[in-house]
Amino acid sequence: MSKSCVGVLVVAAAGAVGASVCGVPVARAQGVSDPSFGFEKPPEKPVDWKVQAKAGGMLTTGNAQSKVVTATLDASRQSGQNKVSLNGTAAYGTSNNTFAPVPSAGDPTMVDGLARTSTTSTNEWKARGRYDRFLTPNNSAYGAGLIGANRVAGKRLYGGGQVGYSRQLVKNERHTLVAELGYDFSYESYVPVPGKTLDGVSIHSARVFAGELWSLSKDTGINVSAEALFNLNKETGALDSSTGQPGVDAFKDTRLVAKAGLSTRLFQSLSLAVGFTWRYDQNPAPISPPALPMGLTYVANFQPFARSSDTLSEVTLIYTFL
Repeated sequence: MSKSCVGVLVVAAAGAVGASVCGVPVARAQGVSDPSFGFEKPPEKPVDWKVQAKAGGMLTTGNAQSKVVTATLDASRQSGQNKVSLNGTAAYGTSNNTFAPVPSAGDPTMVDGLARTSTTSTNEWKARGRYDRFLTPNNSAYGAGLIGANRVAGKRLYGGGQVGYSRQLVKNERHTLVAELGYDFSYESYVPVPGKTLDGVSIHSARVFAGELWSLSKDTGINVSAEALFNLNKETGALDSSTGQPGVDAFKDTRLVAKAGLSTRLFQSLSLAVGFTWRYDQNPAPISPPALPMGLTYVANFQPFARSSDTLSEVTLIYTFL
């Protein structure tokens, strides 16, 4: 590696070594929600190492009280016709802005104050690895594995693997277009819900992926990609979010991930990267109903679910020292 660099998030400081954004005009979104397995391209060097680490945090006090910490590690090694890449992320955050009524000491049926209650707003970690075997300059086979958890989204543990075929459709000075077809196996274990027995769910899916790297100039690049997973089996252990009843039919638990990013060199040693990620789960996980204020109760058999869509927006500054 010939360069080292340090990045600064808009809400936190971050460090990077050998990052792809150092001197390469391609933006790459670094999210903290369920990842899509990114597309690859044949190695351009005999042996090429890349390692990037980022950490950040945010703290607010006063009227708005919250704290968030995040960490990300990316590493890859290309040698000959083989590439191995590893990624790990973790995020945890709390919010102390919800007000709960405080009953009066003299009359419990009356309220004479409000108290803040702490809520976990982010609680997620994941690790993934991928191996690519380049068969020809435009064709490769891949295998990948993933494990993680997202308790706020109702997933106590999830994991699985992927295998498939990757094809580089276009490769020139401006564009790199890649498409992938494959098989995805996922296992999800849900956070316990009072009054419900939730089994672990195995999901067998067909995977379709497409990604484009567009070099606008030697200093500016755009990255867009989309991944779709279509469940092929009936998920007997899951709850249908549309009916609340057990069992989800095939092709009723589609999962989508779309990413877009841009990176540009502002000055000789300073670069800017922005990214946006959208994730969609047709049948999200069930979650525990929150506590209600005094005097309110849920209707019989009420069961809430996590939201089907999540988004992530990022802005990063990268400064190259060497």
